Amino acid sequence: MTSPKSVKEVQRLTGCLAALGRFLSRAGDKCHYFFGTIKKKSKFEWTEAAETAFVRLKEHLHTLPRLVSPLQGETLYVYLAISKWCLSAVLLTEREGVQLPVYFVSHVLQNAELRYSPIEKFALALFMASKKLRPYFLAHKLVVYTDQPLKQPLTKLDAAGRMLKWAIELNAFYISYEPRKVIKGQAFADFIAEMTRPTFEKNVATRWTVYVDGSSTQNGCGAGIICQSPEGDKYEYVMRFNFQTSNNEAEYEALLAGIKMCKAAGAQEILAFSDSQLIVSQVNGDYEARDPNMIKYMQVMHQEIEHLKSFEAKQIPRTENNQADALSKLATSASCDTPRHVFWEVKDKRSIEQELCAPMVAILDRSSTWMDPIIAYKVDGSLPDDSSLAAKIQKKSSWFEWWNGVLYKKSFSRPLLRCVTPEKGKEILDDLHQRLCSSHIGGRALAEKALRTGYYWPTLREDALAMVQKCDKCQRFAHLIHRPAHPLTPIMSPIPFAKWGMDLLGPYTTAPGGRRYVIVAVDYFTKWVEAEALKNIKTSDTTAYTAALPLWDDLKPMAKSKPLTRLSPRGSRRN
Repeated sequence: MTSPKSVKEVQRLTGCLAALGRFLSRAGDKCHYFFGTIKKKSKFEWTEAAETAFVRLKEHLHTLPRLVSPLQGETLYVYLAISKWCLSAVLLTEREGVQLPVYFVSHVLQNAELRYSPIEKFALALFMASKKLRPYFLAHKLVVYTDQPLKQPLTKLDAAGRMLKWAIELNAFYISYEPRKVIKGQAFADFIAEMTRPTFEKNVATRWTVYVDGSSTQNGCGAGIICQSPEGDKYEYVMRFNFQTSNNEAEYEALLAGIKMCKAAGAQEILAFSDSQLIVSQVNGDYEARDPNMIKYMQVMHQEIEHLKSFEAKQIPRTENNQADALSKLATSASCDTPRHVFWEVKDKRSIEQELCAPMVAILDRSSTWMDPIIAYKVDGSLPDDSSLAAKIQKKSSWFEWWNGVLYKKSFSRPLLRCVTPEKGKEILDDLHQRLCSSHIGGRALAEKALRTGYYWPTLREDALAMVQKCDKCQRFAHLIHRPAHPLTPIMSPIPFAKWGMDLLGPYTTAPGGRRYVIVAVDYFTKWVEAEALKNIKTSDTTAYTAALPLWDDLKPMAKSKPLTRLSPRGSRRN
């Protein structure tokens, strides 16, 4: 077989290869260069690549595999392979530990199929094999050997688009999916050699892009951030500040938040865009920061970008930063009308006040606790020098047990209670009262619940009562106590006008005569009211008013001639 000299010879060659397709492993890849030669509209040209493919094809034709026919009820196996230009599958059977080929299938990718994802190409390869080998798929049980996650999208029917269509077609056959095994048999040496996953061109871009903008108004302060990955995915983020900032501080907060988001996503190279000339110039070192807050922000900025491979900040016009500007003003982007998900965050402190800006120091509490004397006596029998205090510790220690490095207290009707410090006890009470358990019970019940939970410290009941008294929800929503705080003292008034109650009201708006105060007296028995406007509330004025109040001795003659009940309860003798 000599090399083709014209287009017609190439066409005859491809026709012969199509007839031998079932015997050829990866026939589409082997004929790719010939198809390209036929499709060219220019003058026929036999290239070196075509010659190399032609030589390899002749070598392969000298060693064609022996195909076998499957037996009735025999399980068949399918291997899949993909390349840049075509899809391939091989149907085989296993006999006496050797895998023998039944049929080779190849499909050349066309138009949009070239842009399918790898998982879609593998699914398409299986779908094309089922179309061309439908009798085999209907008559036998099939096992697909693959290292791709084909089982989920092709069996659960939770895919969409073309994958759903292929899944519905393939569900008509008895197909199971297993991890790919080593092919047994020399007949598949060529198929295995070419079955290696193709190396797709990767996006060499590794730099993340960040668009930031800060906003400071009388209604509040916030920032808008847009992070774009090297693959082109965009993430929008809105941050609101619970503190008042200037515009420059808001720009710094937005820039720091954007850098932290990219670092959290694994970015090592970041390109930041901002419309603030001051911030960009200070970050790049063109301007000097003199304000104390700006100096602190610069220090935090250097800490964030210290371990990055590269960082660059650029200034852009405000018109090119409209999306971040719209996010900072809680509005919709002007350049994108499609729905989106925006991440929100409320920030309570400035970045220069965050704990991560200061060195992390772990503080160990070495102060003495109420358990130390008891533990010392239980462990090594040591007692203080004071004899009275030593006697108290000896007497108290009989109620405690030291076991596995933990101090426990004995109780009458409960198991051993673990001893804790008052600080730890307050955390326990907080959990029982309003956090994990969230019962909001009373002080005595809270103390009993802590004991039932298995904890003890000396001030347990006092701490529980104090916590309930300081709980805001308990004070707001607890039942009102109608019982008086102190015992009521009854006022005995057996006869009218025997006892009067007086009070001063004012000062009010000045009335005619310069009167600004009102003195009121009420009889405890008849509820008789006496009131008079006063200019001053000196001792002489109140004494004169008190002396003019009616007494029972004064009204006794009037009561004999006229019943007292006829007197107006709010009348005034001066009127």
